[in-house]
Amino acid sequence: MGSMKENEAFSAMFRAYDRRIYYTAYRYIGSREEASDITQEVFLRAWRNYSSLDLNRPVYPWLFRITKNLCINRARRKSGSEAGLEFPELQPGTESVEKEVTQRESRKEIREAVMALPDKFREIIILKHYDECSYDEMSEILDIPKGTVMSRLFNARKMLKKNLEEKHEL
Repeated sequence: MGSMKENEAFSAMFRAYDRRIYYTAYRYIGSREEASDITQEVFLRAWRNYSSLDLNRPVYPWLFRITKNLCINRARRKSGSEAGLEFPELQPGTESVEKEVTQRESRKEIREAVMALPDKFREIIILKHYDECSYDEMSEILDIPKGTVMSRLFNARKMLKKNLEEKHEL
């Protein structure tokens, strides 16, 4: 990589996806600092391999796979600590403190229930509900047929609902 045109194209790709990659990493890792490090590493790897990128295909699935692999590797290295799905903090506003606390507790319950799902179901929930990917994007990212995406998402939601209901029965 080195031509002005390639540099401009890479810069445009970075601007288009840097926040999305950051938030994806943050949801997997749960640390802003580590998510920032992973985002930098994703784009460093993308820069190194940019010449092999097929520009006729969507870029995000490629970047997502790099992000996911880096997050998995980082989580494996974090021995004894909890890497997990995090959600953005609630914004201060006019809501009552009680309502805010209840919302935080609900978010924590949902996060824990999502993290308890098997990997293939957890990642489909993350892609659909937090990264807001379409079925086609999820199919491309996960390299599975669209029908499998739909089936897996249905089963993941069913498992998530069951886990949350069981927790409330206790």
